[in-house]
Formats: sequence, structure tokens, C-alpha cells
Amino acid sequence: MVEALSRLVAIAAASVLAGMVPGAAAPSASVQASAPVEHKTCQSVSRTEGDQLSAKQLAKLAKDTGFTGDGLVNAVAVALAESSGFTKALLVNENCTRDRGLWQINDYWHPEVSEQQAFDPVENAKAAYEISSEGTAWDQWSTWENGAYKSFLADAEQAVNNPG
Repeated sequence: MVEALSRLVAIAAASVLAGMVPGAAAPSASVQASAPVEHKTCQSVSRTEGDQLSAKQLAKLAKDTGFTGDGLVNAVAVALAESSGFTKALLVNENCTRDRGLWQINDYWHPEVSEQQAFDPVENAKAAYEISSEGTAWDQWSTWENGAYKSFLADAEQAVNNPG
């Protein structure tokens, strides 16, 4: 009973931090990275599985989801940096949380995104659109915070501007 209650409190706290509660701000990537997950430690594992989408395919998917302008370019660059376009990409973090799918949606910070949704390209894009405030706030993505997405901006811009 105590364990179940502790887990419920952790989920509620994560919901507040993840911005699921109206008016609550989502934490930055640096805060997320330091949050313990029930004091577990896992070996970091990265898998690139599923279909690999090109920058043009990611651009179409992101545009169809609602991303526009700079948000669209950034969405493509972040997806390329996070998953290399692999639809079933998975990263098990050292704190045992899991980043899933094209935009690497974290299971701890976003428990509202099911496994099925996380590994479905359209649903993952929808989750990224919501989490990023329609493409305007990318600070929950480590590749945004560390600048890794910048290496993919030229490819993203070309894919967005030359979709054919």
C-alpha cells in the first residue's frame, strides 16, 4: 500500500512538472536529467529500430501534425538528433527512464504517452507537438539543450523548403 501510494505521489509530481496540470510550467532538460526515478540505476542502452524516416518524411509528418515555420524546421532537426529518424528508437537512461520513438518521448516525464503512441510515428509527432507547445518550446529535449539539433538544421531546412 505504501509503495502504491509513493508511486501515485511520484506520478502526480511528474504530472505537475511535465505541465499536465494547467498553469504548471514544464521543467527544463537540466531539471529532468537530475530527477531520480525511485533511486534505481540502469545501464544506458540505445536501440535504433523500426523504419528510418528521411528528413523529408519527417518534415511531411511534422507539417501534417501542425508544426509550422521555425517550429517545423526545429521539429525535424530535433527528431533527427534524437532518433536519427528511427520510428522505434529507444534509449534507456541511467535513471531507468525510457526515451521512445522519433522525438524520444520520455516515459517518466510523459506517462500520458503510452508505449503504443510513443512508437507510432503519427502519435509520437502529436505528443511532440503538444509537449513543445506547438513547436515553440524545445527545452525538454536534451538535443535542444546541448545544441546537438543544430547539426541537423541545414538538412531540416532543405527538407521543409523542398518537400518534393
